Amino acid sequence: MSRPDVLVVGAGVMGCAAAFELAGRGVEVSVLERSIPGAEASSAAAGMLGAQAEAHGDGAFLRLCLASRGRFAAWSDALREATRIDVEHRTCGILRVAHDEAFAATLARDVAWQRAAGLDAELIDVDSARQLEPALAEGVVAAARFGRDARVDPPSWLNALRIGAERRGATFRSGAVVRRIVVEDERAQGVELEDGSRIAAGHVVVAAGSWSALIPGVGLGAGIIRPARGQIVLLRLASPILRGVVWGPRAYLCPRDDGRVLVGSTLEFVGFRRGVTAGAVAELLTAAIADVPALADADLERSWSSFRPHTADELPVLGASGTPGLTLATGHYRNGILLSPITGEIVAAIVLAEPPPVDIAEFSPARFDEAGAGGAR
Repeated sequence: MSRPDVLVVGAGVMGCAAAFELAGRGVEVSVLERSIPGAEASSAAAGMLGAQAEAHGDGAFLRLCLASRGRFAAWSDALREATRIDVEHRTCGILRVAHDEAFAATLARDVAWQRAAGLDAELIDVDSARQLEPALAEGVVAAARFGRDARVDPPSWLNALRIGAERRGATFRSGAVVRRIVVEDERAQGVELEDGSRIAAGHVVVAAGSWSALIPGVGLGAGIIRPARGQIVLLRLASPILRGVVWGPRAYLCPRDDGRVLVGSTLEFVGFRRGVTAGAVAELLTAAIADVPALADADLERSWSSFRPHTADELPVLGASGTPGLTLATGHYRNGILLSPITGEIVAAIVLAEPPPVDIAEFSPARFDEAGAGGAR
């Protein structure tokens, strides 16, 4: 392999987005993947682009999410032009629903602070909610609509990013297990693989998701990034019954154009233990049917689990590391798909020594010490 300008470790959605953006700007990029591209959380996600529906308050993280959500239309068009793949980017809105007055009050508070921040959000009554989603359960008492939130199909998104990056000149290598980052003369010079061979590069980007902190030389202390297992159930109906994403108190329902509905998701800290459990599936199905009773007649197509990279403050680790020539793009937790376009642009800006398109100071790897410190949001 020739010496690339940039070596990306990890061919999930972050690595592929970075490769797509860098290659589009004339940078020679090689991407290393221990398994196959998108084998982990990237292609197993539901695909909600819930910048507002998932927000806890205004600040740098919300603005990062909004900036990335706003890039999906242009990125989707560019990917379609490059690959002919429809990634199912749909600005369908997200409807959060309440079954009791206590949760209705929570929705009202969320809408209030978002409107005060100048965002498009509305609290709607039950009749209006059912006009939007006629399949909603009778038990729904209130709803909040975030009309600018959207959805995308993660496997299609990931495939389009990878193929698009390849067509722009990026190369991908599967089965490449990185043993360590090679640091010489106080600068990242490339990587060493499991077989002892080395690949040199002008810049190294680590985008290895939940495995990022396990790579020696990355400079992240133990526990800074840990896997958060999430389980998802896929249902299939003969035709679509939901127009947009419906999110209840215990589960979200993310539809596809062909009648499929993804139901997610659990949050479990069980290390890297894979598996789908009967209890989790039962809880997700109960919650889904409580929100949309017609799903009781849906076919149970499949279920799976994946690992999302979690940090203590639930913010991404994004930016230049303490080692020159080494950039980190990981820790995106529940927002990996949503944050992929802006992350690709940020990584490209750092590599090319340009100002990032948004302020990323709050997401700097430097906020953690070697003991793994970091406050929760």
